[in-house]
This record gives sequence, C-alpha cells and structure tokens, in this order.
Amino acid sequence: MGDWSLRQVSVAGEDNQDVILRRINLTIKAGEIKLIVGHNGAGKSTLLETLAGLRPLAEGSIMLNGKMLWREGKWRKQLDRDVILSLGIALQHSEAQWFATTVKEELLYSLRPYKLERAEEEQRIVDAMMQLGLSMKLLSRDPWSLSGGQQRRLSLACLLACRPDWLLLDEPTAGLDAEGVGRLRGILAAHKAAGRGAVIVTHDLEALLPLADSVVIVTDGKIRQAASVDIAGQLASAWVPQAWRTEALLREAELLPPTRDESWSGSSAVQPISSAELAEALAPMLIDRKTRADTADDGRDAGTKKGEKDKVLENEGVSCATKHDDDTMRITEDTPDRKPMWLRPDTFDPRALLIANMLLVAGVLMANGLPDLFFAAGVVILFIMPLWRLIAAWNGIIRGFCLFIVTLTFIAGLSLQPLGFSWKDAEPAFIRLGGMLLMMVLGMPLLKLMTPLRLQRAIEQTFGWMSRFHVPVHTFALLITLIFRFIPILIGEWGRFAKLAHARGKATTTVGSIPLRMLRSVMLPFLRSILRLAEEMADALEARGYGHVKTAPVYGFRLQLGYWDALIVAIALLGLSVMYIVCKWL
Repeated sequence: MGDWSLRQVSVAGEDNQDVILRRINLTIKAGEIKLIVGHNGAGKSTLLETLAGLRPLAEGSIMLNGKMLWREGKWRKQLDRDVILSLGIALQHSEAQWFATTVKEELLYSLRPYKLERAEEEQRIVDAMMQLGLSMKLLSRDPWSLSGGQQRRLSLACLLACRPDWLLLDEPTAGLDAEGVGRLRGILAAHKAAGRGAVIVTHDLEALLPLADSVVIVTDGKIRQAASVDIAGQLASAWVPQAWRTEALLREAELLPPTRDESWSGSSAVQPISSAELAEALAPMLIDRKTRADTADDGRDAGTKKGEKDKVLENEGVSCATKHDDDTMRITEDTPDRKPMWLRPDTFDPRALLIANMLLVAGVLMANGLPDLFFAAGVVILFIMPLWRLIAAWNGIIRGFCLFIVTLTFIAGLSLQPLGFSWKDAEPAFIRLGGMLLMMVLGMPLLKLMTPLRLQRAIEQTFGWMSRFHVPVHTFALLITLIFRFIPILIGEWGRFAKLAHARGKATTTVGSIPLRMLRSVMLPFLRSILRLAEEMADALEARGYGHVKTAPVYGFRLQLGYWDALIVAIALLGLSVMYIVCKWL
C-alpha cells in the first residue's frame, strides 16, 4: 500500500490529436478516499481509467508505492503487473461487462489473475456475495438475467473478491437502491479502516461525501481545485457543491478576486459564495467590459457587434462563452483545436467522396509493376496526408496488414526444392497485396467524412427515380446506412472488450490489444454482444415502422454539390490522370 503520484500527466483521444487530460499533477495518500467531481465530459472517467492503466499516457508519469505504472518493455511500454494487481476498477457501465455464462464463472474470471487455491477462491466468492447482499442462489444464474441493481452489485462483488489495495470506482451509486448505497458506504468504510484507499468518480456527493478525505474538481481536462479537508466537519445545511464548483471556476478565470480561502483547507467550514456576493463581485467587471465592447462596436450592425465583443474579451484573456450545467453557470475556455473544414463530416457530399474514391482506386488498379505501385502509393499518400488525422486510430490495422503482406510475399517466393527464395515468383503477390493496402487506406477516411444519414440521403437522391420501376431503392439505402453505422459499433465494442480484458484480466499488454491467451474468453462474449445489438437495432426499426409504411418519404434536408465537392473530385481526377500517364510511360 502506497501513495499515488501523477506528474504532468496528459492523455490524448482516440485520434491522438485531441487532448482529454492536460498536465495533471496529483498526489493521493495511502489509505485515503478521494472523490473526483465535475460536470459531464470534464475528464473524470478518463482520469480514473488512466490510474488503472486503461489509457496510454501522451506524456508524464504515474507511480504507485514507488513503482511506475508503465515500464519499458522489449518493444513498447507495458503495465507493471504488481501495480495493476493491487488495484481494481469498476467502469461506469460495469453492469455490461460480462464474459461468462454464470455469476460464479464471472467471479472466478476476476480471480483468475491472482492464481489462488480453489478453497480460497470459494471463500472469497462467498464473502463478496454476502457483503453485497446477493443470494448464493444467484451463482448459477446468467449475469444478463439479473436485474440492473443486481448486476451493479455483482460488478462490485467481482472487485471485492480480489481484495485490492485500491478501489477505483466510476459512479458506484448509479443503479443502486437505498439499501445498496448503504451497503456500499459500509464496504468503503471497512475498506478504509483496513488501511486501504479508494478513488471515486461521482455526482452523488450526498451519499459519499461523509466518507471522503478529499475532493478533486476536474474541468476541461484539468484539475481546478482540490479540497484537502476534514469533510465530516464541513457538512452543513448551507453546503452546495454546485456553488462551490462555480466559485472555483470563476476564480480560475480571474472573474472573482482571490480574497477567500484559496487552499480550501483548514478547520473552518467550506462555505460557497452567496448570490449577493457573486453579483456584487461580478457587476463592476461586467459593466466595465460591456462599456469597452460597446465603444469598440460603435457604428457596427448587430451581427458584427457580437463578434467584436467576443474579440475584445478574448484579447483580455477571458472567454465570453457560457454554458449551463446542472443549472449552474460555468465559464468555459476557448477551444482552439477545432477541426478544419475538410475533416468535418458535413463538408463533403457523399456522392463526391465516392466518386473521388473510385477514381483513385481505378488508378491503383492500373499498377502492374513495382514502379507503378510505388508511384500510385505516392499519389495516395499525398491525397491522404490532409486526412491522416481521421485514420490515426487505424494505424494498428495498417501495420498488421503490412506484416501480412511481408509474410505472404515471403511464402509466395519460397521454394523447397532447392531451398531458396525467388523474387520473380513473389513480386505478383506483393503488387496485388500492396494495391489492396492502398485501396483500404483510401476507404478508411470515408467512415468519418460522411454520416450514415447523409450517405442514405445521397443514395436516395441519386437513385430515387428507380423506385418508379419498383426497384427497392429506399430499402437498399437503409441497408447501406446500417452497414456504415454498424462498423463503428463493431469497432467500439471490440475496444470495450479489450478494455475489460485489461481491467478484469489484468493484462499488461498495450491498451486496446487483447493477449492471445484471452482471445478465447473474449470472443464469445463479443459475439453475444454484437448479436444483442443487432436484435436491439431490429426492434428499433420495427418500432419505427420500417417495412410497413408505404407512404412517400419526407426529407428533412437535401444534399447539394458545392465548392469542396468539386475540389476533391478534381484532385482525384488529377491523381488518376497522372497515374494513367505514368503507367503508360513505365
């Protein structure tokens, strides 16, 4: 049991571009219960998953009890097994984590990494079930057949059976009734009394605040305030967490003077700012800024005024954007990392994207030799470079396919009698597989450059006239839309199960990958999850009347070709022309 130490920790999103957590510095003492609070999307769950090793670090370091969470491996960084065995995490939707067909098998799966004796496993299962108030009769039940509250308790039982030093809980009171919340409080109190610690993401401060030693407020990926106080002595009828958070954010934006207790510590009770104090402090500054903004806008129209006011405030280092969250005004920061026009899913007409893709694919198919293939690869790279951010998440698949090409090329050129390698025999396989790789890379950005609905509308607008001849155009468009919508779902589900394999199976490999030894236990639950999603989608289509309503469709919008569409088609046509000329010359 030891302290957590986070130093300059940053975590990037799935595309490795957007930063979710920014230079977090945090220390969590051994045996401490720390609450993490903040508005939705602030980065609370990401911070918790980062502590559990479920998120790779963009920069910084995390240590627990003097050991690095991530250590250098032979090829890349790996999780330290001793560290991850000392903690257990319950994800936000942990009731959808099931791998096995019975409750008992689920508990045994969580205990498998600890390599305990059978008798010890049985005793821990009994203790965990009793702690959560779950009947032993449920051990033979399918976890999916349990109620939502029972599944939530079971996910906690899977953690308690492992007896980790640190509990990492994401919204543990969600889905629990009053009895369940009471049991959870008792479990946390006993866990703390045993000298162990917990980090808890929660919105339910009323239930968990009396148990906490400190509170961390997360906003926009940064730690705004930390309260290192004797929380039990701070509870009073005037406690309003939202007001506390608002005051902290206003002081962070320098909209309130730092006259109150900035340390949020000491023996005095933490009192949120009153409405009268807030109005009194903000009024002079807002009036002054409004006067200066109006002066700068004199003689402009109303639309220009708003933009100029924003500029005045931005020049002062203050964002004028406000947002309501939980009925509380929150000052938000500027977001400079907006996607360029050509990366947004509403910029291009899907018809233009498909035409451009087909033109470049036609150019790749003309490659019949190595010089042709390499030149086609250069054209594709030039075309893809501005869109590379959209396919960054596919880098692992691209690397895997490259390894697949090398392997098959070697096998194609291998001869046994006599033993040797012939490039002449291997070259055709390399050219065909290389062309497939280029076509695959060209198709990857399409998933993010257009939405399924816009694709459906493009098909209906282009081929809708064929419905007069009883061609099922709308059915075909719906089918294509569902396929495009289901691909990201498949990828998301696989990523979710990879995360669960690390969280419950204590895998030390790179986050997002599943070790070969775990594939057997992951594949069947993954297929069950996909079938369940497909069934839910079919029910949704049935409820919306697809296949039964014969009236003409009513369109909410219609696509129109524009400048960006003409530009991308022109670039693709230029690429095809260059590849055609080069192939003819070479």
